[in-house]
Amino acid sequence: MGRGSGGASHGGGGHTGGHSFGGRSSGGSSRSGRSSGSGGYRSYHSRAPRYSSYYSRPYRRYYRGPVFGGGCFSSILAFMIVLIVLFAAIRFNTQNDQNSQVSQSATQRTAITGTTSYKEWYQDDLNYIENDSDLTDGLKYFYSKTGIQPYVMFMDYDSVFWKNGAWDEEAADQYLGEFYKNTFSDNGHMILAYFACENDSRDLDGTFYLYYGSSAYSVMDQEAERIFWSYFDANYDNLDYSIAEFMGKSFTQTADNIMHIEKEHTEKELIVTIFGAVIVIFLVLTILITKVLKKNKE
Repeated sequence: MGRGSGGASHGGGGHTGGHSFGGRSSGGSSRSGRSSGSGGYRSYHSRAPRYSSYYSRPYRRYYRGPVFGGGCFSSILAFMIVLIVLFAAIRFNTQNDQNSQVSQSATQRTAITGTTSYKEWYQDDLNYIENDSDLTDGLKYFYSKTGIQPYVMFMDYDSVFWKNGAWDEEAADQYLGEFYKNTFSDNGHMILAYFACENDSRDLDGTFYLYYGSSAYSVMDQEAERIFWSYFDANYDNLDYSIAEFMGKSFTQTADNIMHIEKEHTEKELIVTIFGAVIVIFLVLTILITKVLKKNKE
């Protein structure tokens, strides 16, 4: 299951969201939605239980069909097979650029402008980040694509944010609102804050929470937020990644996904152009070969 499993929640004042892990919690039904209040939009979500599945390789069946004669026909047939395999490989590689567990964004977004870069990219009160470039490279890439500068906070346990062992969203939201106002000079930043629980560990049993400036929210809308948490979940469960790696990778993948429209269209147009050119060349060669063979026979 990775570094821990459990529920997840989004919420906040202003434009916010959150995500919690807890090894002590298992499954539960999922619910999602948004409500607007004096603080702005709120969204709630709890992870549904994970189910295991298996894949059974089907039996291969071989069939020897009729054998066609003629060297020219055999060459054409071989060429067509190579062409189909090549096209399938291109499509496979293009599709595999995206995490199969995460849906592709269907929204056209424009990067925001005017965000003043803050000198720091994260604070780590827990000493969970070992190689900071694994994290900051992803944060800087996200900034370059979206115009939003993300800031990651790992905060040590504080009873102010935990009432009787339960995370207090209102207290966290109020704290981040004050922190944002006192730290950033514009609305183009996004905070990903981790509130450690009382007996926290590198399994990250506390709560992650997103807090946006109003300009940042124009890009990190409900769909973008859902995509971010989907990558976050998938990378969290991959124990080959350190904490810095799985978080940095989540920001990189999210940026590529939510800002992908123009890039995807360009790739599709390139594939169609190449495929069309190959077909034209094939037809021309077929006609020329047919004429040469006919002339030699005569």
